[in-house]
Amino acid sequence: MEKEAFALLERIEDSWWYRGREKMIRSALTRASARGTSALDFGAGYGGMQHALSAYFPRVSAFEPESSARTSLASRGYVKLYASQEEAFANTFDCIGAFDVVEHIEDDRAFLKAAYGALVPGGILAITVPAFPFLWSAHDVNHHHFRRYRRGDIRKLLKECGYTVEYASYWNFALFVPTATLRLLGKTGASGLALPRVLDSLFFAVVYAESLIARLIPLPWGTGLVVIARKQ
Repeated sequence: MEKEAFALLERIEDSWWYRGREKMIRSALTRASARGTSALDFGAGYGGMQHALSAYFPRVSAFEPESSARTSLASRGYVKLYASQEEAFANTFDCIGAFDVVEHIEDDRAFLKAAYGALVPGGILAITVPAFPFLWSAHDVNHHHFRRYRRGDIRKLLKECGYTVEYASYWNFALFVPTATLRLLGKTGASGLALPRVLDSLFFAVVYAESLIARLIPLPWGTGLVVIARKQ
């Protein structure tokens, strides 16, 4: 990921997009009756998801390869920090969360299999990924993505890696058309993450409402996917 794109992670934690994604993840975890002792925030960035995971799993550890971000993680309440995937996956967890991470990994199948081995029996993998290959844009290039996913493709891949897929929903449903339009015009959409307070609150209200609906029924399209898969 470009340094500027990585630095953006810290700046957008209070944005409608980040908070809306968190609500979607919480809805998916609640729907899956997620409970346990330990979780791993894989590719934790600056730690914005720690409090969401700790609502379901009291002991949350983090893996983050970027040394500058690990300095921030130390103050976020993680019980342990890992600097390498091998070190992190030498342990087992009730949940592994990889939020907008898998698309950065060239061999996603190998990663998903490695994560499977680091889950306890019955443990869950919670992931978010960007949706729809036709939305590939400068945003994906700047963030060093290898791919975007269709729901059927990620479900098939997870099943081939041994998981049972319990939930898969698109998110950012209502704002799909304007967001997709920006991407198809070659825009990164980064300016949409730093909106005036009124617009930010409005957009958040929209995606928050979506998260409540998605707790009952998966959404049919959106710019991203939220998936819960369980180790058999």
